[in-house]
Amino acid sequence: MNKVRTQQDYARRLIRVVHTLWQDPARSFTTAQLAEIAHFSPFHFHRIYREMMGETVAATQQRVRLHFASRDLMRGDLTQLRVAQRAGYQSSAAFVRAFAIAYGMTPGAYRRLHRQHPRFETTQEMAMYQIEFRTLAMPIHLAARRHLGAYLNIGEAFSLLELAAPQLPLMPDARWFGLYHDDPADVQQGIVGAQLHSDACVEITGEGQLPPDLHRTHIPAGRYAVIEHRGAYSELDKAYQWLIATWLPQSGEMPLSVPGIELYLNDPCNTEPKDLRTEIWLAVAD
Repeated sequence: MNKVRTQQDYARRLIRVVHTLWQDPARSFTTAQLAEIAHFSPFHFHRIYREMMGETVAATQQRVRLHFASRDLMRGDLTQLRVAQRAGYQSSAAFVRAFAIAYGMTPGAYRRLHRQHPRFETTQEMAMYQIEFRTLAMPIHLAARRHLGAYLNIGEAFSLLELAAPQLPLMPDARWFGLYHDDPADVQQGIVGAQLHSDACVEITGEGQLPPDLHRTHIPAGRYAVIEHRGAYSELDKAYQWLIATWLPQSGEMPLSVPGIELYLNDPCNTEPKDLRTEIWLAVAD
């Protein structure tokens, strides 16, 4: 079996593991159980997973668990012990330690921070983010994997896209983007069964074949207002709130009908959530 076919075969096997970890984050899987899902021996599985995913299985499990725990803390209707249990931690102390390392504060402090400041005070917060205007002379070509459902769960689509990356015509230093097509409030209040549509994307050349489970899309040329958010992905709502509800009405700018765009400046596999850097691009008229 040649190298390309081997990579494709390994990727197909690991897709099942990624799906399992994201669909049941609270369950404690052994290496042997996950190796069986991927049809690898336990001895080889851990090394193959780490090489192809850029982190250990244990790191993936903890990252996904804490990702969902941060959402539960921001909701505010669950006790801290229940949040810990839903995230797969049987010990509240273990949850507090893991969360504090990743998010830079205890779960209790994180909850208080986000409950005290659910919305922005315009006079105090206009300077919270710095707007940068950028003009794209040419479109950015992307390979995209479609995600249906809550935006917070798009990480699974990015993991699956990463497995396909060796088969793609990537640009040098390819950038990773998220495209968000719907307003969560509109979908939640709309048709029963409606789902949010988003795309996990990586930058590619304008030519070349894509696997059948991916599609081509692009970020159009034009003018964009850009802000950078530092912190966990679960906190990005407040950046959108500031950009669209606070800054935009006072800016004199006219938004265009282009999906919400996020550019990820560092890798969640080797970056603590508190240190993640995400740009949000808003298309505006020239």
